[in-house]
Amino acid sequence: RFAERQFSGQVEVIVGQTMRARTELAVDIIRNALGGLVIGGLAMLTFAVVVVRRALRPLDRFAARLAARDPQDLTAIDADLPREVHAMVEAINGFMDRLNRQFSTMKSLISDTAHQLRTPVAALRAQADLAADEEDAAHRAEIVARIHRGTVRLSRLLDQMLSRALVIHRGDAVRRERLDLRDIALDIFETGDHRDVAPDAEVRLEVGETPVPVLADALSLSEAAKNLLWNALAHGVPPITVGAERAGDSARLYIRDAGSGPPPVVRERLGARFSTGEDGSTRGTGLGLSIAAAVAEAFGGRLEMGQDPNGFCVSIILPAGTSA
Repeated sequence: RFAERQFSGQVEVIVGQTMRARTELAVDIIRNALGGLVIGGLAMLTFAVVVVRRALRPLDRFAARLAARDPQDLTAIDADLPREVHAMVEAINGFMDRLNRQFSTMKSLISDTAHQLRTPVAALRAQADLAADEEDAAHRAEIVARIHRGTVRLSRLLDQMLSRALVIHRGDAVRRERLDLRDIALDIFETGDHRDVAPDAEVRLEVGETPVPVLADALSLSEAAKNLLWNALAHGVPPITVGAERAGDSARLYIRDAGSGPPPVVRERLGARFSTGEDGSTRGTGLGLSIAAAVAEAFGGRLEMGQDPNGFCVSIILPAGTSA
């Protein structure tokens, strides 16, 4: 309602605006809003880049230290890094530790191979030269027999050295699996080479109905037990027993012969690579026990030797796992 001295009554007011003006107003509002967002976004991005670069600066120093390292240096990395990357550093250190063990194993294998093969190969060559020049048939046959015995020993030595390299490699590289030690003992008894090594020796199997579960590698355990069996056949007294049993929290894979075992003085150095036998000879190189000890340690166990009521026994003791 409108009131004025010279006019009184109702007045209708109509206000209008063009569509162009409304559009320009909307565009102006959006432009101002986007401008603020862009400026704020650029500021946040700049801040984030600065923060991230500062946070990653220790990683840059870490990378520079790794690049400057000697290729032969596989020791653990000790760097002052943010807590968030400690897991990565621990993983790298674990990998380098495994790699270092692999390199050490290969160096040891090469050194041992050169040390052990030089003399028997030279002896075989000398005996072969003698056989070629020997005119007497009986003497030549004796030399050939010595050559044959030497090649058998050399072949066994090579098998053991390759077996040692294999089991040490698999100890770090192969995923553990649940298995039953009774199956390992049965496999060795049925498919082992004892019939070729000592065809007249009596070998027995001793397993029960109770499972003997472990978490390990079947091939490594088989190689270790086969070497123990060969040692028993070569140096022990028949009958030879291959067995597996569980004792509390431990699982046991064992090879037993009916003898009294070596004297305590000799027993102390058994398991050392290339240890001499009771007579001071190198007939027993100690590789078989060394292989078994390495396998046992790789899976958290140990190698035990001792006398029991039935003879001399060598056992691979492992932590018992859940039923396989």
